[in-house]
Amino acid sequence: MIENKEQFASAFIPYLSEFLVRASAAKPELAQVQVPHELQGVAKQLGISFKTSFGMGTATVIPWLACFLPEQTAGKEGVYPVLLYRRDTSTLSVCYGVSATAQAANGHWPRFWPGALISQLPHFGHQKYQQSYELQLFPATELDRHSVIVDAFVKVINDYLQVSRTMPSNPAPFMQLERDLSSLATSSANDISVAGLNLQEGILGRLVASLLTKRLLILTGLSGSGKTKLGHAFAAWIAESDTQYRVVAVGADWTTNENLLGYQDALRPEIYRKPNNGALDLILRARDDAARPYFLILDEMNLSHVERYFADTLSAIESGEPIALHSATEDLSGGDGDTLPVPPRLTLPKNLFIVGTVNVDETTYMFSPKVLDRANVIEFRATADQINAFMDDPQPIRMAALAHKGAGYGAAFVAAAAGDAPRLAELPKTIHPDGAQCAADLKARLVEAFQALEPIGAEFGFRTAFEISRFVAFHATLTGAGWQFNDALDAQVYQKLMPKLHGSERRLGPVLKALEGFCTTHGCPLSLVKIRRMQDRLKDGFTSFAEA
Repeated sequence: MIENKEQFASAFIPYLSEFLVRASAAKPELAQVQVPHELQGVAKQLGISFKTSFGMGTATVIPWLACFLPEQTAGKEGVYPVLLYRRDTSTLSVCYGVSATAQAANGHWPRFWPGALISQLPHFGHQKYQQSYELQLFPATELDRHSVIVDAFVKVINDYLQVSRTMPSNPAPFMQLERDLSSLATSSANDISVAGLNLQEGILGRLVASLLTKRLLILTGLSGSGKTKLGHAFAAWIAESDTQYRVVAVGADWTTNENLLGYQDALRPEIYRKPNNGALDLILRARDDAARPYFLILDEMNLSHVERYFADTLSAIESGEPIALHSATEDLSGGDGDTLPVPPRLTLPKNLFIVGTVNVDETTYMFSPKVLDRANVIEFRATADQINAFMDDPQPIRMAALAHKGAGYGAAFVAAAAGDAPRLAELPKTIHPDGAQCAADLKARLVEAFQALEPIGAEFGFRTAFEISRFVAFHATLTGAGWQFNDALDAQVYQKLMPKLHGSERRLGPVLKALEGFCTTHGCPLSLVKIRRMQDRLKDGFTSFAEA
């Protein structure tokens, strides 16, 4: 700990002064501020080091001065004391810093700030370091109060030196996944709920497990129930930058893939015309940034025939084969100032996640079974209790409060989605006491469901069986202790097996009756409620999973 504040201030103030001069300059020099000899001695006694950053290649909008333990850097997972200078407001914040990139790394330093230190503090007021907590803000008129700034910084450093230091072990792949993802669903659900979005119980866990299972997700249901907002909110929460997601409104005139992927100019073949909605640029950024997740949110995906504009993308998700974009032999530019040239063939990056929202009315088109079969379909409903609670204090969702709060999960999210799912039979006992029994139960339940759907040709193939097993394993990992096998089974009957169901009473009545018995026997309440709604509508002679 820093016990002699006067000695530390004497050594630190010249370093701080030079940092502030450089940070506030119109064109700051990018080299680090040299640590004075006296400060080097003090830092050595404390077992810490100091570092500044003004940008790499170009000046950053937020220069910083930070304190680290040996081998730690701002780019590795963990926390550290930091001074953040905002060039746009000429203010300095003394912060309990949190790594904005969170690359996994071994080393003895603190990974988290204790809640008692930061629970009452605001987050830093800029998205670049949104996860850091602000202890004290100094406006431009108070930047010469060096002693007061040092006092605040000393408090953070002393707290830092007393926080538990941990060094990650090298667990088996499944346990590594559990450690990284086990709190993702809970953390995102809490933050999104606090930001003002009313969530159905367990829906975040199902959404995240669905995206990890496959990179295409469809959200359907009641208009105005929060489908697009939830997709947008989760993307904003887990992204490190607003450039990692794009909400694109599908138009009724989307008859080709040009609205997503652009086209080569017929009159000027050296130019590639990108769509104005930014979809192609998002895909190209994802390709060049493989460690972070990118989200393309297609709003009202069924305003046009999805097979007309999405067939190439759907095939590429399934096969992994590249999409042919143009006939040139080299990359084409989109014009002056374009920094993302377009290759002749584009493989969809594995860190690109596509979320489509669907409304059902007289202006939209139904999805074909082959599209529904390639995604999880999450239905949104609203209850009287939810409307009642919302009307107590009706407020729009506060998207700014979510920005990048979950960015630390991004790398683990991408790695899990691109890799193999955990094996159910090898579930840690902290999640379920008998993983082997879960695997056996899943096999038996899928065979039983197959037999119920087979009479009308709605049975599923090997791909669906594989994706269901993958979902169940991820759902267990995300839920952690207290996970129930039946919850995951229920979600998959609802999201994977039922969306293709539609037909007359004669055709569908016996199948719904069989599924009703299945869901009653095996404890699937979500699916059971949906089955009974479909049975009620079957009294009119026809029913479908999709509801207006």
